[in-house]
Amino acid sequence: MMFSCSALPNPTRVLIVEDEHIIAMATSASLRRMGCEVVGTASTGQQAIDYAADRKPDVVLMDIMLQGTMNGIEAARQIRYAAPHLPIIYCTAYTDAGTRAQAAQANPRAFMGKPLDYAVLKNLIDELE
Repeated sequence: MMFSCSALPNPTRVLIVEDEHIIAMATSASLRRMGCEVVGTASTGQQAIDYAADRKPDVVLMDIMLQGTMNGIEAARQIRYAAPHLPIIYCTAYTDAGTRAQAAQANPRAFMGKPLDYAVLKNLIDELE
C-alpha cells in the first residue's frame, strides 16, 4: 500500500528518535515512501534534543527507551520546553498505563504502540497540516 505524506510543495520534515537501528531504518524508509523528509535519526535523548533544535523538524517520532541515560520521555519534555508547538508522536513498545501517564506529561500529539501501523502514522502526520 502506498501512502503520501503531504500534498504541500514541501514534504513533512520528520525526526526519528529510535535506539534500534533496524527499526529506525525501516521507519525511515516507510516515511520516505510516504513522501516525508527524514531530517535525522537519533538514538539518544541528547542527540534528539540537539537534532530537534538544529534541524527544525515538523514532527518528532519518539521512542521511550533510548540509548544512554536519558529516556524518550525526558527528551520529549526538553524538546517541548524549547519548541512548545513541535508535535511529538510517541512510538514505543511500552504501552502500559504507567508509562503512558508519564509520557502524557510532555503533551504528545499521539501515542502509538509497536509495531507501527504506517496507515495510522500517515493519518497522524497528515493531521499536522
